[in-house]
Amino acid sequence: MKRWPTFTGTAERQNGRPCLVTTLSARVRTSFVRCLLVVCCVAPSLTWAATSAPRSDGSVWNIDFEGFIDGGVGYLNAGVRRLGDGSPEGNEAHAMVIVSRDLAFAGTRCAHIVAETRDRRAAIDLLRRFGAPEVDDEVIEFVYRPTADKPIDLREFSVWRAAGYGGGAAGIMLYANGSASSGEYRLDIQTDTHAESRVKNVVSGLKQTEWIRVIMARDNASKKVTLWVGPPGSERLVGRFADADPNRRIGKAAIGISGSSDSCGAGYWDDFRVGKPLPPGATPAPAETVREVGSELPEIKYPIEVGREKQLFVDDVLIQSTAGLKRTLNPLSKHPRNPLLKAELPWEVNCRYLVPNVVLREGPGKPFRAWYGCYIREPEGQKKKLTYVCLAESDDGLQWTRRKVDRYKIEGAPENAAVWEGRAFKPIFDPRDPDSGRRYKGMTRVDGFTPMFSPDGVRWNKASSGAVSQAFDSTSFHWDPVGQKWIASCKIFRNGKRTRGYAESRDFLHWTDTYPMLATDEKDGPEDQTYALRIFRYESVYVGLLKIYHLDTDRCDVQLVFSRNAKHWERSDRSVFLANAKQPDRYDYGNIDDAGDPIHVGDQLWFYYSGRSTLHQANPDKPDGSLCLGTLRLDGFISLNAGGEEGILVTKPLTLAGDSLCVNADAQGGEIRVEILDADSQKPILAYTEANCTPLGADSVRQAISWQDTTGVPRNQPVRLRFYLRNAKLYSFWTE
Repeated sequence: MKRWPTFTGTAERQNGRPCLVTTLSARVRTSFVRCLLVVCCVAPSLTWAATSAPRSDGSVWNIDFEGFIDGGVGYLNAGVRRLGDGSPEGNEAHAMVIVSRDLAFAGTRCAHIVAETRDRRAAIDLLRRFGAPEVDDEVIEFVYRPTADKPIDLREFSVWRAAGYGGGAAGIMLYANGSASSGEYRLDIQTDTHAESRVKNVVSGLKQTEWIRVIMARDNASKKVTLWVGPPGSERLVGRFADADPNRRIGKAAIGISGSSDSCGAGYWDDFRVGKPLPPGATPAPAETVREVGSELPEIKYPIEVGREKQLFVDDVLIQSTAGLKRTLNPLSKHPRNPLLKAELPWEVNCRYLVPNVVLREGPGKPFRAWYGCYIREPEGQKKKLTYVCLAESDDGLQWTRRKVDRYKIEGAPENAAVWEGRAFKPIFDPRDPDSGRRYKGMTRVDGFTPMFSPDGVRWNKASSGAVSQAFDSTSFHWDPVGQKWIASCKIFRNGKRTRGYAESRDFLHWTDTYPMLATDEKDGPEDQTYALRIFRYESVYVGLLKIYHLDTDRCDVQLVFSRNAKHWERSDRSVFLANAKQPDRYDYGNIDDAGDPIHVGDQLWFYYSGRSTLHQANPDKPDGSLCLGTLRLDGFISLNAGGEEGILVTKPLTLAGDSLCVNADAQGGEIRVEILDADSQKPILAYTEANCTPLGADSVRQAISWQDTTGVPRNQPVRLRFYLRNAKLYSFWTE
């Protein structure tokens, strides 16, 4: 006959004696069990009879690891927040943290942790997905076994530790202790973070090579947790225990060993569920998967309305066909006065790097403002990283003056421009916010990423808690004027490479999970990785400044990417938009970073950027880094170019919302003509033919198209445009 494990009832204490409650609360009793043994004032070694255990519907989370993506780090990977650190270098054989394909309770995958020696860190963090419901009286369940075949030693090995949304323990904690010699183990319970709450030997005699299912039912009314343990399908009631914090809903959990401790052990886990009680005959919620944001194509509705918002040729959304035209990416022109700002003053010459974070201005005619980071050299023998964010200003964008602030004392520089001491951030000017104290926003890399606010860009305050935890450095935050929301371009890792993720928020404080968005592919170099991505809305499209890290050369440059929804990105041209200098020791030979959205100045877009002469992994002997400027023609990202032979473009169906059709084009030495076609027949509309069009022959960012014997354009009816180009470049078109 199969021997059952021993279940020890030490759930509650009355008058200093261990005692079990005679019944659960009415709400839990109705939901979970029809009958419980009536036991009072029992000895600590009572063996319980089997009772029917509840099951969880998995509505808060259902993690079976089948949808886990190998090599994914930094985002919510099918319910897994993080595969924690394994072992310190040199001890890899004694620690392992993986999602295993070797053994699973159901399906093909499960979590597997091995920490054979003490003082190892080997843990997996599980996380509630954004948007999951909050439920009362949570039911938590999972299956566990310490080993596949060979018994091991277990010492204070964490089988389950849950926390609430804002931190702090929730429910009960479970720890395994056992020996390889016996092949068995026991479960201890801890009801809060204090060791004196430990209840030992609540279940003993468990076989290390067999699966058990653990079921925990939280009852808010009684502030207790009811525990069932046993072979799956034959779980037995253990008892009721105090809830660490009954007011906290479970937001995350950890399994394995976190931090330095005297623990050791191993385990396999599978089928985690948190949710409401599962009704009889019902099916649990689907298991967690990874949302691939980058594959979410935009919805394009035709005819496309063409108003004052300019239409660019960055993709094929507007293009039906072309002949004799070449789509061309136009790189930035570096300003001859570069570098515009470099380390010169006392607080700058003592730094390792001077890194411009953002240049912006509040509007036309307003001064340019540059926030730059000074990464102070660490004192000899210390690893402390100290950064000051400093402020410089300019009337013309070329000649810069440091703002005298003197809010922070920097050694050797009692007068300085520092507006913040701590992790760097990239300010955003947000005039839409009705709170004047939040007109400037930023995120500093503390507790993940924590919001910062300022009324003027000088006086900053940090929010009380982090907002974006699923991201690493080189994460940036942007306003989406179309979706009326904040979006984050997050640095994550996938398959061992830096990858871009996506998150969003309505208030800058509460953010979604991070979802995979963009990575290098087979068209990139084998050693290329996506390092950073600045996103901004430009006219009718989203533009991305994609920083590419070339590991083979240890250098970084910038490419252009385009999107219609800020999630799915087109990379039809992988030419370099902002290139490194060719000569070593030049100000931007090694590393390049964007320094904000482009600023409209006259007929140009000004792109400020950070340039460093040293390679990405290099450690400079002297201060490195400078503020630089690149310029581009207005709308000049992509052009359709025609040579001496005529080129033709036919658009997809459009409606013209204005009275006049305008183009941004360079037809100097050539010409451009346009005719308007009926959208269905694709035949020219009378009076709007090529023959009647007055040819353009100038270079201008705004040129109106006209036809003889007619004024205006046919409005609010489906049409197509046919462009004829010879020795010309076409950048954009719109109506006024």
